[in-house]
Amino acid sequence: MLAAINKVIDRVENVAMIIFMFVATVVAIIQVIARYGFNSSLYWSEELIIYALISMSFLAGSMGVRYAAHIAVEVLPVLAGPKVAKVLHVVATILGILFALMLIWYGGALSFKTLKIGQLSPAMRFPVGYVYAIIPISGVLMLLRHWWILVCIVFNRPYESLSMGITSGT
Repeated sequence: MLAAINKVIDRVENVAMIIFMFVATVVAIIQVIARYGFNSSLYWSEELIIYALISMSFLAGSMGVRYAAHIAVEVLPVLAGPKVAKVLHVVATILGILFALMLIWYGGALSFKTLKIGQLSPAMRFPVGYVYAIIPISGVLMLLRHWWILVCIVFNRPYESLSMGITSGT
């Protein structure tokens, strides 16, 4: 069940990242062409690009959990032995769950409050609460990822993070 959810999340994150990256790139190219080719500027382009980059950053947090790409002190589990390493992994995963819950709670509150007061973005006049919604959404995705890792640890199931295809070259 969790593996199937994980695959769906992988797909959603990958598609969302592609869309955000595509939008930011195309709008930036159009802005450059408009500015230097037609001596006219798109007043909303910078804001849209910034929102796309912010959204990509928050989604990358969940992807970082999946790819085990977040910063970690890797020497402690190696020096401590397998039993202590497992405890450290559980503690780190629980801390990740707490962080994800904070993103959901405070990000959701921020999103709902800004929607309630009707705050609009300066250039596009778009409700900022929808932009802030990426915070609790990424928190939910992180929570599901960390929960899956915790289940795998507790029930001694194999968990392998996805490879990013990056090698050190040595």
